[in-house]
Amino acid sequence: MKKTIFSIVCMVALALGMTSCGAVGIVGAVYQDTTTPDAVTANVLGSKVGQADVLSILGVVALGDAGIEKAAKSAGITKVSHVDKKSFSILGVYTKVTYTVYRN
Repeated sequence: MKKTIFSIVCMVALALGMTSCGAVGIVGAVYQDTTTPDAVTANVLGSKVGQADVLSILGVVALGDAGIEKAAKSAGITKVSHVDKKSFSILGVYTKVTYTVYRN
């Protein structure tokens, strides 16, 4: 019985540990507040800015639409010059990712 419970606990721990492997790039386990480039086009760099974000709580619930299309529409942008990604996280309990699109 103890061996079965131990095996189940190990499998659950392994599965949970593997779920965070999707994070690519700069990751702060305790605190993160970074902005990184996400995409670029040949269009001229502009000053018009649109944003869209998504929020995650405890890595269990995620809400929002952080799509580039939504960010562009929020500022009336039709041709995107580049996209930045801002990540903010505290202990993985509260995480917010914001995509910012730019164009003139």
